[in-house]
Amino acid sequence: MKTMMRASLCLTVAATILAAALAAPAAAQTLVPFKGALQGTDADEVFNFPVQPVTTTGTGTGAHLGRFSFTERSEINVVTGSATGSARWTAANGDTLDTAFTALGGPTDAPPACPGLGDVFFSVTEIHTITGGTGQFAGAQGSFKAERQASPMTFRTCGSFGGLITSPGAGR
Repeated sequence: MKTMMRASLCLTVAATILAAALAAPAAAQTLVPFKGALQGTDADEVFNFPVQPVTTTGTGTGAHLGRFSFTERSEINVVTGSATGSARWTAANGDTLDTAFTALGGPTDAPPACPGLGDVFFSVTEIHTITGGTGQFAGAQGSFKAERQASPMTFRTCGSFGGLITSPGAGR
């Protein structure tokens, strides 16, 4: 009888420890809204048909980032309008967030989203996956969609983004 009680007590303690261990990572994975607005400048690099490498640098404001800067490197297939790339978002306090993305874009007749964009521009939709970060974004996970317009004439771009990110600071 004592052996059964001891085994039952051990199982209860083990279950409690296991539940606590599993609850901590689950709490760290709480997703919160991540959104903001951005604007920037595109710089074309050496064209190698059908791929046009582009580096975009800019600034914006966003949830969990505050005022931020970003650098995005993309490889655009001019035949299909698709692209892949990566970006680094630097928060006001210097913490960084890294993403990888796929994109699809093409000409649009929608009204320009920002002043100075020009008459000819493209609509671009990017799907970003968070791949890492520093500071409050260390261990961050999540994804978001960026929708922007870009002009090959003025090299300006602007738009917004929204999605979900693990609660900043949870990975520390």
